[in-house]
Order: sequence, then C-alpha cells, then structure tokens
Amino acid sequence: MPAFVSGLPAAEVHIRLKNALAELQRAEKNALLWFSKVARRRLYRELGYSSLQMYATEALGFSESKTAQFIRLAGRMEDLPVLRESVARGEIPWTKAREVAKVATPKTEDKWVEKARLSSSRELEKKVRKARARAKARPKGGQQTLDMGKQQEEVEVPVSVNLRFSPEQFARWEVLWEKLRKQPGEQRDSREELVLAALADLAAGPEKRVNEPISTRVHSASPYQVVIYQCGTCKRAHVATSRGDRRLSKAALEAALCDSQVLEPGKRSRSTIPPAKRRQALAGAKHLVSE
Repeated sequence: MPAFVSGLPAAEVHIRLKNALAELQRAEKNALLWFSKVARRRLYRELGYSSLQMYATEALGFSESKTAQFIRLAGRMEDLPVLRESVARGEIPWTKAREVAKVATPKTEDKWVEKARLSSSRELEKKVRKARARAKARPKGGQQTLDMGKQQEEVEVPVSVNLRFSPEQFARWEVLWEKLRKQPGEQRDSREELVLAALADLAAGPEKRVNEPISTRVHSASPYQVVIYQCGTCKRAHVATSRGDRRLSKAALEAALCDSQVLEPGKRSRSTIPPAKRRQALAGAKHLVSE
C-alpha cells in the first residue's frame, strides 16, 4: 500500500482513499480466512495457547467484542462453504459476505451468494434486514428460514487480568515461571491453569501442601468453590464476577458438570462424583488424599 502523502489535490486524495479502503477490505477478508484456518486446524495449540479465545486476545490483541465477532464469523464460514469459496476467489467482497452470513443457511447460501453478486451493498443490507425481520415475525413453532441457532450461540470470551511489576518483581516472575514450566508434567497445562494452581496451593495452607508438581494436584480437592448459575429453561450458564456476569461456553459448562456439586431448588445437593469414588481415583493417581 502506498505511503500517505500530504498536500495532494482533492481528486488524487479521493483516488488514494478509495484504494486504501479496497486494500482494507482485502486485508479484513484475508484475516478472517486465515483466522478460520487457525480455528479449523486448531493451530493455536501448536502456538502454545489452550483455546482460540486466548490466542485471539493475547497473540492477536483482539478486544472481547472483536474476538466474539471473529469466532462467530469463522464458524459461519465453516458452515457455508459456497460463501467461503466465493470470498476466497474474490467473487464477492468481504463486506457483502458479512451480510450474507447473517441470514444464509447451507440450503439457501447459493441464493444469497447470487443476490450478493447482483445487488449493491446497500440493496443487500436491505434484503438481509427484511429476511431477518420476517424470521423474527414467524411463530415460534413455525419453520425457520434462518440458521439463528449458531449465530446466537454464546461465545466464551476470556477475561484479561493485567499485572504491573517493578523491574525486580518482573525478573523474579520470569525466573519462577521458567522453573515452574520445567517441572515434570507442567507443559501440558496452560499458563492460566498453572497460575491458578499455584494460587490454590497457597490458599490450601502449608499443612496441605505436598512436594509434587502442581499439575498433579490441581484437580484434587480444592480449597475454594466457584458457583455456576444455569438457567433451567435455556440451559445457558454464567458465573458472577466483579466485572458482571460472564457467560460460559457449552464446552466449559460440560467440563464443570463432570465433577461438581449440583444444587437444585427444593432438593438436597448432590455430587456428580461420589466422595468414595473420588478418593479411590485420587489415590490411584497418587494424589494426596486427606479426610
């Protein structure tokens, strides 16, 4: 892209601005296609990140809203191969593809891609708005034209926590982190899990600490509890934090339900894993078992 030059006449400024906007659209299109590749092949794991969300926020510097947008759109592009190929070949610009992704389904994407080719951007936006309005106006029991389920699926966006170290503290941080990373078995855990495990170890108190890698005791009896609230109707779940309620992804909720205590209104709490079986499993894994 040509460098910015000041003092040009109006006609030249106009031409350069239009060229820059075209470059911007191409860059955004390519960014999404590359992001979809990272998501589909789970390349973020090879790069040292435990989730796509973490990769987007830490490696790419995305905001929470941009992370959610890219993940949602990447998922839609995977569901709509005709649209994806049209974008990759440059048959329709990315701005139009973004509108098509709001309404198209695998059964209707051919028609919507054709509409995108034959319509101006403004005309396409109007057609998309009308289609979404018709879908919302239909009775809940009627047949849905739009694939709204995946569009509205909650995306679990990570929460960033910033620490400000003095130079001396940062030097200690790097030394301790490298030592922790080299402990046997620690490479399997993400950085976030290792930090949480270290804090859990401190919270347990000196009498309950054991001389073994953190990763082997992070899943034993925890000195704290996290309360997850789940709606009995829509089954969505969230945790309450100092920054407001934070939605959990379906995968995170299913992982939590594998080993948790469940409290339902009017019923006694129950553990998804009986205490005796938990002690037996931990003992077999050579964890410290305490009564």
